[in-house]
Parts: sequence; C-alpha cells; structure tokens
Amino acid sequence: MSIVRTASATLAGAAALGLGLGLTACGSATQPEAASHPAASSPAAAQPDALAILRQTGATPDPGTTSGKYDAYGNLMATGSLPGGASASVHTSASQAAFSAEKSSAVGAYTGSDFTAGVVAIPAKWTVIIVNSGSSGTWAKGVAPAQIAARVHGTVLLSTTPPKTTPPKTTPPAAAPPTTQPSKTPAPVQPPLTNGVAVVTQYYQDVSDKNYAAAWAIGGSNLAAQNGQTYASWVAGYADTTASISITSYGTWSNGTVWCYISAVQNSGAVNTYYGTYTVANGVIVSASIRQVG
Repeated sequence: MSIVRTASATLAGAAALGLGLGLTACGSATQPEAASHPAASSPAAAQPDALAILRQTGATPDPGTTSGKYDAYGNLMATGSLPGGASASVHTSASQAAFSAEKSSAVGAYTGSDFTAGVVAIPAKWTVIIVNSGSSGTWAKGVAPAQIAARVHGTVLLSTTPPKTTPPKTTPPAAAPPTTQPSKTPAPVQPPLTNGVAVVTQYYQDVSDKNYAAAWAIGGSNLAAQNGQTYASWVAGYADTTASISITSYGTWSNGTVWCYISAVQNSGAVNTYYGTYTVANGVIVSASIRQVG
C-alpha cells in the first residue's frame, strides 16, 4: 500500500486530475529529494526488478508501468491492480538502509488506519509491497496480505482491518395513526477516517473506482472549490481524461501535513506524475497544493 505525493500541456494534465489548485509550488513545504535518501547514491543495478515482483504478486501492471521509476526514497517502484478492486505497489531498494526506511514509512502510514491495507516485506530482496483492498474494504480471493506474502516468499509486516461499525441503539417510534406510514430509522453514519495518509489514499482510490460521490465527500468538494469548479466539472475532469490514479510514495511531516507522489494514467495510455501536499482535518481533505513533476 498503495495500504500511498508550466507549459499548456502540464496545465491540462493537472486540470484532468481535477486538482486545479493553480499548479503552484507546494506552498512553503519543501519537496523531498531522492538524493537525500539512503538509496539515492546506491547503484540501481543492485536493485531487484520491481515489475517482475509485481507480476509475481498476481497484479496486472498499470499501463506504462516500468521498473525505471523511482519513489521519494530512491527505490525502484511498480504499481498495478489486483482482483476485486485491490491495488499493489512494489518498492525495491538498493541498500539495507533504504529498505529499512521504506518499511518504516509504509508501516507508520498504515498503522491505525481506517481502511483495509497491508504491508509485505521480502528481506532477501530488499523489497516492500503495499496492498490496498480498495473501496470495498474487504479482500477478494487470493489478494490478502498473507496470500501475497506466500506468493512472493515474503513476510507480512502489517495487515489492517477497520473496526466494524455498530449501529446506534434506537428507540422504536411511537405508534402512528393507521393512515400514517411508519417512520424509517436513519442509517448509521460512518465514522470519519482519522489517519491523514488514509484519507488521501482513500480519496484517490474512490476516484479510480469512479465512486465520485464518496471522493467528493472526503475532500473533493474542497479541492474543486480551490479551482472554482462545480461537482459536474470536477467529475468531468477525471472521467473524460483519467483512467486511474495511484499513490506511489507518501509520508507525513511533523505538523501533520501529508505529502505524496501521484501516478495518473490517462485514457490515452500516457502516465503523468504529480507531487502534492495535503491538509487533512476530521477525516476530510481541507486543502492541497499539487504540481506536475513528470
């Protein structure tokens, strides 16, 4: 997990993401540089093939996915989709230090999260695999973290399942006159996500699943407002141009701000990469600053 951040063409690509946000630099935040991470100076030849390991998990690589892209920690990465709407991202390191950093980042981001995800490590190959169940919140057959770990000869570091929501106790309504329809008990309200990375990850998962109403509810409305968009134009910005979106690397700063790299596969097959920072409060993305970097 994924469970995970200009010329006119660049402006069009960002608008297609529905992010709009002016494509300015990320406020006063400083984008992490790969050179500052342990693996950045290590020889890439020493790294296992991330794309080959992704296929070993049973995932179908996203269009345009190769083993030549690097995440913020200098690790080679590959992303793909699993059955049942789940997704997987593979990060292979060129050093033990980078491998340890990637493990810590992944486990830290998903510990205590409010959705179903998993982190698998292959110590012999300095590889970390992040699995996200998608918006269903349940694992399809053969894609649970333990099953992925068995397939790649790895170890499960983390497997999260959100707590089941217990419907609130309700008092039966008073008897109504014979001509009046009985009142209906409202459905229980789902509690908000509490982990910032979880909120951002779920937002893009909902967009990829075309569940635009859910994405709108956890922050899409705020991002659209930043760009002067209506709900219809915000949805069109995704539906008309973007096939899928995945988070390839992520983290949080000491002030709680979430940062992540986003890989957006266009309907044409082209892949655009964006870096963004997000302010999350009460389970909702309040604001964000995103710019295209590839």
